[in-house]
Amino acid sequence: MAATLTSRMSRLVIGKIITPTQRPLASLGRPLFDNNRFTAFTHPSAVATNNNFHEKTTGERTLSSLATQQTISVGNRQTISVGSDFGATTSLSPLMTQKQAEDFAAFTYANRHQKAITNHLLTTPFLFIHHKVKPFIFKRRRVQLRTFIGNEKDIRHSPWRMNLVCQFAAGLTVPEALKQLMFCQKKHAPTVASVIRETANEADTKHGLQPSQLEVAECFATHGKHLKRLKIMGRGRSGKKLRRFSHIRLVLREIDFPTKLVESRTINQKRTWLNRLAIARDDYEKAQVEKQELAELEAKAAELEAKKKKLEEEEKK
Repeated sequence: MAATLTSRMSRLVIGKIITPTQRPLASLGRPLFDNNRFTAFTHPSAVATNNNFHEKTTGERTLSSLATQQTISVGNRQTISVGSDFGATTSLSPLMTQKQAEDFAAFTYANRHQKAITNHLLTTPFLFIHHKVKPFIFKRRRVQLRTFIGNEKDIRHSPWRMNLVCQFAAGLTVPEALKQLMFCQKKHAPTVASVIRETANEADTKHGLQPSQLEVAECFATHGKHLKRLKIMGRGRSGKKLRRFSHIRLVLREIDFPTKLVESRTINQKRTWLNRLAIARDDYEKAQVEKQELAELEAKAAELEAKKKKLEEEEKK
């Protein structure tokens, strides 16, 4: 997989000017990321490979949708559509196939240096520029992801010290967070790990999401209700001290792998997320097989119970 991804990234380069013999403008679909249409341009030795890749990606892999378009005529031949994006589509699911992920990662890496279109370049008849994905597109995709909230209240521990433990898990995937907490020497590291496991089990029960499909979006501690106690001091004096309690708030969110691939800037980061996607895909498929087997066993058990009841009724008659 790593070699395939590297070879694709080295071959796929997006050019500014495309000759009309490669691909007609009218046949192009929606853009991959933002506002403008695109096509691929490679060296002559890799034209066939790039055309196949373009046919697969056009109209399927997109993080944004063309809500409004502005048509610009170029001579008497064809037009270029340049529009503003006001919506985000779900054409790329958070858990996509490995083939789609590799193609998507290769294309995003090949387009990492493209800049915005300028007015004096609009006169070029075959101009396709890739834009950087705007933050509101990520935000709208993030809002659509499923989240699960976990809480643990009234823990006899300082909130400041508890936050030191929560920082080990915040921002990581669930398997990595559990590994970090396993080797953490703090007293309440098992407490945070148990909250993560309970919330992950809830996600599996409600929506069938596996731990490898979840990330720790939020994990922090807040103040609880403190107990006031007497503090004995020297020279017959006394003061007050607080027995501190804390609450843990945890938010697990479904991982949006297309967004992670776009945000990854280096090849190694993209490889890391591709490996995580492969693990998540395998876990999801295994869980589906287990659920199907369990459903079949329950159906057989129900049939046996029904037959038993019929036999008992016939014997009574």
